[in-house]
Amino acid sequence: MNSTLLELLKLDLGITHNLRDTYFSKMLVAAQKELERMGIVFSDTDMPDDDVFLIVDYAVWTYRKRQEDIPLSRNLQYRINNRVIQKAGATLA
Repeated sequence: MNSTLLELLKLDLGITHNLRDTYFSKMLVAAQKELERMGIVFSDTDMPDDDVFLIVDYAVWTYRKRQEDIPLSRNLQYRINNRVIQKAGATLA
């Protein structure tokens, strides 16, 4: 797992200790796999910033949803939809 993803996740959540790093790392992997099941393809090598933030934002939403029943933000849903459509358009070309 990319350490940048973990650092950004912890910054977003306001966590400075490393006691939950194992949990957060697994959560980031799960978030990426869930997004891939939706049809998004991520690069295995150098990941662009928009992919990094999409994974982190989705993982943060997943983490916060555990305690509150909050819907997926329109911004995040829009970004996911754009990536799915982008993939579909690339396969047609």
